[in-house]
Amino acid sequence: MSSMVRVTSGSAAAGAAPVSCVAFRADGRRLASGSHGGGVLVQDTSDPARPTRLTELAHRSAVLGAAFNPAAADLLATGSADGAAAVWRVVDDRPPAVMKVLGGHPAPVTAVHWMPDGQHLLCQLGDGRAAVWHAFGEKYLGEVGDCLRLDISAGGLVASVGSSGMVSVRDLAGDPNPLAARQAPAAEACAWSPDAATLALARRDGAIELRTPQLDPIRTLRPGTAPLRAVTWSPDGRYVIAGGYDGTVLSVDATDRVLWRHIDPAIRPRSLAIGGRAVAVASFGDRPYLLDVFSGGYSRQEAGEPSSPSVAFRDGMIVADDRVVTAGPLGDRTVIVEHELPVRAVDALADRIVVTAAHQAIRLIRLDPKAYEVELGVTLRAPEPVRTVALLGSAEATVVVAASYDFRLFAWTVDWTGPPVGPRLAGEFGSGVATLQRLDDQRLTATDHRGELVILALGADGALSA
Repeated sequence: MSSMVRVTSGSAAAGAAPVSCVAFRADGRRLASGSHGGGVLVQDTSDPARPTRLTELAHRSAVLGAAFNPAAADLLATGSADGAAAVWRVVDDRPPAVMKVLGGHPAPVTAVHWMPDGQHLLCQLGDGRAAVWHAFGEKYLGEVGDCLRLDISAGGLVASVGSSGMVSVRDLAGDPNPLAARQAPAAEACAWSPDAATLALARRDGAIELRTPQLDPIRTLRPGTAPLRAVTWSPDGRYVIAGGYDGTVLSVDATDRVLWRHIDPAIRPRSLAIGGRAVAVASFGDRPYLLDVFSGGYSRQEAGEPSSPSVAFRDGMIVADDRVVTAGPLGDRTVIVEHELPVRAVDALADRIVVTAAHQAIRLIRLDPKAYEVELGVTLRAPEPVRTVALLGSAEATVVVAASYDFRLFAWTVDWTGPPVGPRLAGEFGSGVATLQRLDDQRLTATDHRGELVILALGADGALSA
């Protein structure tokens, strides 16, 4: 938004761009990380507690996917927001060189995956499909439909999670039709175990489903309630490692015992990768996080779950406890709303209006002015999972502002006499939005993980501007 006021504070490096994707070489000694700024950093991770920079390469737009070739250790595939995928030769003693460019995709390439033969490359696209290529012949071979996330087993089985809630398993070397397909409506990501005997599905309710290659249920693990975004396995296949939207990374075994849990809001688990003893995680900083597979070490460790969202209200508080939101003073609390998923953000306005957010569901309610009874309620759906929310305006004309876990702010206007207006894109950051803070009923600040602060003011037309 061109009229937003931007003020930079903090000590982040100028030009730093958040990490979008991570990928280890098969031996775990090299880590590639792509950034929102278009760069790819290759690090030596022989000592994962002290990674060192080796080289960098670049696309013209954000790099969203990276994968080392399983059959040729010096080949790296990357995918970018401009719809291009590339294959690079990355050798320690010489500059990186482009070998192949696979272009013409109709949407951003959000991830890249090599088949075990090292010849075929799958490019996930932002429109929910995956393009299949013979990379070195630069030959397009078709597509996998309804594919938001995918993973490829050591034997070449392709598992995919679709927007329709369908999970599928295919053998693309044979019949392109699914070998198995089952509904899993809450699934966000999938990962094969190292022996390809088990498929892990990360879910929006914080659970992890374990299924057979035929997609029959094995068991469900429940290590927490934070919506999960990514999943992988430890090299020995004993532990499932998952990343949540809220900056949680955890390791859990098949008995549902959590081995470790690492929480940091600067972690962006859009992408996880395993290399030797290290777990690499995307981040809102300019370097990936590296954690120890078996201890969660290498960086600052925090214990426990994130604190319960709360805000002062009348003579007490609005408090979210998992899925339930209550209002009132201590010892005399009233349930005012309940979500299907854990509530991660709350705000209140004019001692009358309350907003709560759980993943992509936002609930706006108006309470009786003299009691904690709900008069009216509106349910909004955000285009992306919501990190935090804020309210502007008045009890009669309320503006809801929601910050996604990535880069964007959305706004809705509710006058309680008709349908909500929105969502409107209210702003976009170069890094993820960390907090929203209301200055008064007409202004708020939004601060990202690099310390950039934006002041937004509510105009007469309900739009946010400087």
